[in-house]
Amino acid sequence: MTEVELQLRLDPEGRTIASEDFCKSASSLGGKEVKMDYSSKTVLTSLAETGTETGSIDSKLFDELLYDCEIADCALLPRTFWMHCDGKPRCILEQMALEVFKHHVKDGVVFDPSTSGAEWWVQIRPSPPAGRYNLLDDKEDKDKDADDLETTGICFHWDKDEDLRLMMGGTMYIHPHISTVTYMSDSGAPTTALNYTVNPFTGEYFSPSDESAYLSWPKKGKHLSFDGRFLHAAPSNLMPKGAFQKQIKISDDITDLKKRKIQTRRQRRVTFLVNIWLNYKPFNVEPFPETMIDKLTKVNEEVPHVLFPEKEDVPNCLDNEVENACNGSDNGTTRFKWPMGGCGSNESISMNLNLESIQNVMNDGGNVQLRWTCKEGAKGVQLIQSCNTAVDSSAGQDSKRLKVI
Repeated sequence: MTEVELQLRLDPEGRTIASEDFCKSASSLGGKEVKMDYSSKTVLTSLAETGTETGSIDSKLFDELLYDCEIADCALLPRTFWMHCDGKPRCILEQMALEVFKHHVKDGVVFDPSTSGAEWWVQIRPSPPAGRYNLLDDKEDKDKDADDLETTGICFHWDKDEDLRLMMGGTMYIHPHISTVTYMSDSGAPTTALNYTVNPFTGEYFSPSDESAYLSWPKKGKHLSFDGRFLHAAPSNLMPKGAFQKQIKISDDITDLKKRKIQTRRQRRVTFLVNIWLNYKPFNVEPFPETMIDKLTKVNEEVPHVLFPEKEDVPNCLDNEVENACNGSDNGTTRFKWPMGGCGSNESISMNLNLESIQNVMNDGGNVQLRWTCKEGAKGVQLIQSCNTAVDSSAGQDSKRLKVI
């Protein structure tokens, strides 16, 4: 029998904070404290200018990064990887993860560096032959709707310390401070983040009084960030029918096998994900395996910054606002329903959306601020929690002790 003891300090919003002793020590140093920005927003990184005179990397290096992403997505590797906030990157993907951390955690933010860093991973749709989704053990057991969504998009979920959730019986949700998505192509479903959260200790859904969501269509080099406590997904059926298949179709004019593989990587939906953790390191998330690091593109001194120039302003992307009625028949609003990921049951989410307005900005890789206009008591978004969250059957065999400060 094993015993797990965990000490946590959470603020009133459920975010991890440093120990009391560390905070006292930091405050004694003086200086102006800088607050984290948890708002949903997008900016354009240097990757948007790949291959141009002003771009930080050329097309050849970008193709190498896409190949690195394919390696990192291999189902035989851990799901996610850790980059310590004070660590030295060994490859460009680790360099990108560290750049994302430093872009969001500005000088003056108070945090304990000993337990802070970037959790990074890659999502690719459609999944490569050796990709994580392609080799999932439970793929055949999933219902058709869930399978279609995961094949071309991402199911609704909360970012969290997944191993801790399982160890504590499936109801404990400790989130990163900020979740981010960097798009490596223009293809695929839009990321959609809703201001729905969960109770950290019970898993109970919190329904906000003012429902809102932020939707971001993929655009090469665009970087999306949002509150790490928010529910999010990439629902593929928000795209026009057949659009994704058209995006990923390789021209028959490309007959050379090597060139076709390169073009396939360019046209898939490839996202580089980074979760920013402050004052807490998720269980069992470790650096990319040393035995495989030589397979990835090494850091190049001639490319000191891949995503965010150190002293240059990063251009923001413009947002569009869309009002959605709560009645599916009003103002062209359509009712959508999706399965919730990671439950293996009938948990689902439904919402009313003005699909035409959302799709109007797809080709430009645009963003949409979603809001719902509802009569009193009505909801534009509904979460149906009809099961206990799936738990590792072996987890209950261990004794666990949790100390929360």
